[in-house]
Amino acid sequence: MIEKLLALAVLAAVTACGQEPPPTAQAVAPSPAAAPSHPNVVMLLATAAGCKKRTEGTGFVYAPERVMTVAHAVAGSTAPITVTGSDGRHHEGTVVVFDPDRDVAVLRVPGLTARPLRFAPADDGDDFTFAGYQKGGHFTERPGRVDRVTPAVSNDIYHKHEVEREVLVVLAKVEPGLAGAPMLGSGGMVTGMVYAADTGNPVKGYALSAKELGRPAEQGRTATEPVSTQECD
Repeated sequence: MIEKLLALAVLAAVTACGQEPPPTAQAVAPSPAAAPSHPNVVMLLATAAGCKKRTEGTGFVYAPERVMTVAHAVAGSTAPITVTGSDGRHHEGTVVVFDPDRDVAVLRVPGLTARPLRFAPADDGDDFTFAGYQKGGHFTERPGRVDRVTPAVSNDIYHKHEVEREVLVVLAKVEPGLAGAPMLGSGGMVTGMVYAADTGNPVKGYALSAKELGRPAEQGRTATEPVSTQECD
């Protein structure tokens, strides 16, 4: 059975800018409030000059110098994306994979040395912890449980057409800024990536399964050329 997901809210934390062109992401990047226990989970800050906004989000290292996040957190970005590790160091990231249908993006981040996380499948009822940065750079870890793994139909990030994806319906508290946070299951393996909340339930959200993340992850491992991030979502 394929579910149709209607009550979704994206989770990137957005700051609107004034009439002047926004400053570069490097100039305004906050530092993490505390060094987390997951150095392979990073904070992102993207600047989209075309719509005068800055977007905060979370990403995770899954291959050498490669960070995965949600596409809607970097959509329309026009400057290098600031990637901040748990040590407070800022790196410049370039989008090398942008998939608005799946809502997945991969960044190439030269000089980022954090150990890559590995992927593993999730099953109904699995417990996990997701780790990410709330708005303002506050790191958080939250427990959760996979309610079910299911094929689901929802919109692409631009609401132009419907797409089918394998989704994890999760029971966990999700908040702005946590889009792109990895779900860490047994052995610290990534079983999914948070991308949306349920607008009708504050302790329910949605994540893309490790299977769904597989294709863009493989593309991103060797991609080196910048790609278009299209328009703001």
